[in-house]
Amino acid sequence: MPKKTPKLCPLAQHIVKMLAESGRPGHGPSYATGKAHELDGLSTTDVLARAVRNLDSRNQGELIDVIMRASGRDIGAGDLAAAARVIRAISALPTIDLVEMLL
Repeated sequence: MPKKTPKLCPLAQHIVKMLAESGRPGHGPSYATGKAHELDGLSTTDVLARAVRNLDSRNQGELIDVIMRASGRDIGAGDLAAAARVIRAISALPTIDLVEMLL
C-alpha cells in the first residue's frame, strides 16, 4: 500500500528540505521523510513550536538562515522562541467579539 504524501505547511516544507539536504550523520532523505510524517497536517504555529523545542541549535540556525533569506529580515533563535510563545498565548485567549468591544 503506497504511503500518502504528507500535507505540510510552508515552514514544515523548509524544515524537511533542510533535513533532507543535510550531510550531518543521521540526517538525509530517510530522516527527513520520517520528520515529514511527524509534521503532517500541523499548523504553522504547531510546527514553529516543535522547531523551537526539538531542533538542535545547529538546525535552528540553518532554519533561521532560510527564513532570513525568504523574508529579507534579520532574526535570531530568540525571535523564533518569542514568536512561538506569543502564538501559543494568543491561541489560548477566548475569541474576541469586536462588535461587543465597540458597544
